Amino acid sequence: MSKLSIKKQFQIILGCMAALCLILSIVSYTALDRLLLKNAASYARNTSQKFDGEINYLFQRIDSIFNTLLFDRNIEGLLHTPYSSETQKYVKELLVQFSSYSIMNQDISDIALVSSEMSWSNVYDADTLRRLSAQMEGTHGLYSFGFLSSPLTDSNRSREKRMVFGCNVYGMHEMANYGKYQGSLILSIDLRKAPIILPTQQEGTTYFLLTDVRENIFSFNCPEDITRSLLECCEKKNALTTGETMHYDTHDYLIYVTPVSGMGYSIISAIDKRQLHREVLHTTVIITLIITVSLILLAFFMYTLLHNMVSPLNQLSCYIGEIRQKPLNKKRKPLQLDGCTEIRTLNDSFHELIEEQQTLTRQLYNTTVSLYETELEKKQAELEFLRSQINPHFLYNTLESIRDIALEEQVPEIAGMSDALARLFRYNVKGQAIVPLSQELEITMAYLDIQKARFPGKLEVICSVRPEAMDVPIMKFLLQPLVENAVFHGIEPALRKGTLFIGARVQENRLLITIQDDGIGIPPDQLAQLQTHLADISIINTYSQQHVGILNVAHRILLNYGKDYRLTLDSEPGEGTRILLTLPAEAAQNPA
Repeated sequence: MSKLSIKKQFQIILGCMAALCLILSIVSYTALDRLLLKNAASYARNTSQKFDGEINYLFQRIDSIFNTLLFDRNIEGLLHTPYSSETQKYVKELLVQFSSYSIMNQDISDIALVSSEMSWSNVYDADTLRRLSAQMEGTHGLYSFGFLSSPLTDSNRSREKRMVFGCNVYGMHEMANYGKYQGSLILSIDLRKAPIILPTQQEGTTYFLLTDVRENIFSFNCPEDITRSLLECCEKKNALTTGETMHYDTHDYLIYVTPVSGMGYSIISAIDKRQLHREVLHTTVIITLIITVSLILLAFFMYTLLHNMVSPLNQLSCYIGEIRQKPLNKKRKPLQLDGCTEIRTLNDSFHELIEEQQTLTRQLYNTTVSLYETELEKKQAELEFLRSQINPHFLYNTLESIRDIALEEQVPEIAGMSDALARLFRYNVKGQAIVPLSQELEITMAYLDIQKARFPGKLEVICSVRPEAMDVPIMKFLLQPLVENAVFHGIEPALRKGTLFIGARVQENRLLITIQDDGIGIPPDQLAQLQTHLADISIINTYSQQHVGILNVAHRILLNYGKDYRLTLDSEPGEGTRILLTLPAEAAQNPA
C-alpha cells in the first residue's frame, strides 16, 4: 500500500469498505436472528414461570375465600332450608357479603350456591350448576372445573370464559346436620380482572395461551387461527398430559408448554419465528441502507479531500525537498498553491516561518529565561503575601495593661480574654515559623477561650489528640485560621449551641488533623466554588471574600509540603462542616 498513490489507496479502501458492508449485513442478520430468538425464548420461559407463581397465589386466595364462606351460618341455613321464614334474612345478609367480596376482589364475577332444592347465580342456570355440583360429589376442599362460559345469553360478555372453582358445603352449626352434605359453592373468576400481570394484548412475536385439564383454551394475545394450530401441535405431542415442561421447535413456531399449579392447567408460549425473521430482516435492511449511505458520503468526502488537499500537499512536499538541497538564505520564488483555504494559509505561513525561524528561536530562549525568573519572584511574593495575611502586628503590651486593670477591677472575664489575646499576638510576632503541634494547639485553645467568653454557653470544644502527634512540627498558624472559620461561619450563625471537634493522629508517616463543627454548613454553590479553588489552589488571585482562611492554609500547605499533602473539605447544609489536613509527620521544608 505504501508504494501506491494516494488515489489508488483511496480506491482500494472504498472497495474494502463495500465488501465489509456486505459482510456486516450478513453477520448482522444472523446475529440479530439468534439474539432475538434467544431473548424471545427467555422471555417466554420467564413469563411462564412468573405466571405459575401468580396463578398459585390466585388459587390460595380462592381457597381462603372458600374456607371463610364454608363457616358462614347464612350459607348453611339457606342451603338446608331454602324456603323457610329465615330465607329473606339469609339472602339479604349473603347479598351484602357477596357484594363486599366482589368489591375487594375485582376478578370475582359470580358466587353461586346450589343444592337439590335451590340454585343461586348471576351467570349460570340451574342445570349447569347442578351438573357442576354433581362433578364434585364426595370431594372435600377446592375443586377446579377449568374454563367455562355462561349458557344464559348469547352476549359476548356472558360467553367469555371464566375460571370456575367449586367446594362442597357440609353442616357445621346444627348438630343434627353436622358433617352432612348441604350443597355446593361455585366461584367464577374473570382472569382479565385478576390482580396478576397478564401478557399484553398487543401484536408481538410471542403468543400465550392457558389451557385446563379438558383442553379448554384461554387466549391472552393469540389470534384464533394460530390458537387452533398451536393446540393441534400440542395434542399431537401429548404435551398437555405429561405434567412436565416441554418445548418443541416446529417450522413456524418455537413452543413451550409449562404446567401451572397442581390443578391441570398449562400455559403454552409460542414464538412466531416467521414474524421474528421479518423483524430481523427489516432491521438488517435499515442497517445496510445506513452503511451504504455512509459509504457513499465517505467516498464523496474522500474525493473532495483528494482534490483540495492531497494534490497541493504533494506540491508543497516537493518544494520542501528543494529547500533542503539549497541554503535557507538564498532567495527563491514563493510557491503558489491552489486548493482549500487552509492549504493556502499553510503555504503563506510556511514562507513566513522560514524567514522568521532564527528570530523566533532567540525570542523563545529569552522569553523562557524571563518566565523562569518571573515565576521565582511570583512564588516569593505569594509567600510574603500569605504570611502577611495572617501575621499582622498587634500591640500585645496594651492588652497586658488591660488585663492588669481588669484584675484590679475584679473583672476576670475581661482579664482572661486580654490574656488569651495577648498570647495570640505574642505567638504571631515572635518565634519560629515551624512549631510543635502542641504549641499550635495551645494557641488555638486560647483563641477558643476568647470565643467562649464572647458567646457564653454557645460553644463546646472537644479535643482528641494522640500523644505521638503532639511533637510533630507543623507550620505556625495552621489550625487557628481554620478554627476561626468554623466558629465564624458555622457555629456563630446557628441559633443553638454548637460543638467543635479537634482531632489529630499519626498514620503511615502522615499527620492527620480533623476540624469538624455541627454548625449551619456551607451552601452547595459556595461549597462547589471552594472545592474548585482547592482543586487548583495554586491560582491564589481567585480567592473569594469568604472562607479566605481555608484557601490561605491550603495554599501554604502546597508551597511548603508539595502536592502530596493537602486540605480537603466536606459540608452538608444544616449538619456542619468537616476539614481534614494531611501533612508529613517530619519537619517541614522551606517554611512560609
